[in-house]
Amino acid sequence: MMIDIIAISDEEVYLTNKDKKKFDLLICAGDLSPQYIDYVMNEFKPSLSLMVHGNHDKKYYKLYEEENNSFSKVYKGVYVLNHGIVNLKKFIGKDIIVAGFSGALAHGYRPFYFKERDINKFKREVRFSTIFKGNKYKQIDIMVTHNPPYIKNTIKKYGQSHIPSEALGEFYLKTFPKIWIYGHIHPRYDFQELDFEIKFLNNISYLINAVPYKLIKYDEEKKEVIEICTYKKISPKTILI
Repeated sequence: MMIDIIAISDEEVYLTNKDKKKFDLLICAGDLSPQYIDYVMNEFKPSLSLMVHGNHDKKYYKLYEEENNSFSKVYKGVYVLNHGIVNLKKFIGKDIIVAGFSGALAHGYRPFYFKERDINKFKREVRFSTIFKGNKYKQIDIMVTHNPPYIKNTIKKYGQSHIPSEALGEFYLKTFPKIWIYGHIHPRYDFQELDFEIKFLNNISYLINAVPYKLIKYDEEKKEVIEICTYKKISPKTILI
């Protein structure tokens, strides 16, 4: 069973759904306004919308109250996954495991910022959830973060405020999700490869930059990425580990 995903992050580009296609899932990787996400939801009409926070999202809250594994009071109709894991079967009938972790790697407060040690707590949460919900820890379909993970030979140019996270990179190699969606690094900052097909033994994972958007076709049963597009089909750079 094929599912259609639209992933967005950081840059507000007023996309149009020319073919009036129905999408199964909208994923926001942070740093977008509630108004923009509402626009995308109305345009693409996803069955479910979920998000992690970026480092600029605090300005949309008069007073931030913890939103996690719940629908947001500010981002109306959007399920917030600041730190944790969820099976989409209970929302849209698709047996797809999505994990999320919010924020940028810097000094500041969760969920808009995080420190490397915060990933340890997140890993414990994921292990706890997967054990008690009957899912295997290594079978995450989609991982969503604002900050990119550090994977050797992938992202090569970044500023001091956009450093890939080594702790997230360790989590990546441990769980090896089918798709890892991230934001924070804008393609226009430095012209470089930001989308990768990562191969380890017989396993394949995709590290995908969602800025400003990506369209992804995913086979729910085979657990395979079928296609990645923006305005054209994307061929991610292959990285062997």
